[in-house]
Amino acid sequence: METQKKHIEIHIDIDKAADQLNVQIVAEKLTVGELLVCCLSTISSAASTIADANNEDKRKVLHNIAAMVSMLADESLDEEES
Repeated sequence: METQKKHIEIHIDIDKAADQLNVQIVAEKLTVGELLVCCLSTISSAASTIADANNEDKRKVLHNIAAMVSMLADESLDEEES
């Protein structure tokens, strides 16, 4: 059985002047698991690029990214409790 290829586009627009980030994901018939695997792979690649550019360890960069995601999750909980 042949696996079907999926096309996922992630568009990120950064507006430094307005301190805004706009993310748009274009995908069809995508499961949550497939999207999560795609996002984690993208984060890993981004961490490698950041680590190389700054002469840092990739694991340290990934740890910093995980800390930022954790803070975002905490902010969401704080907003829900208010």
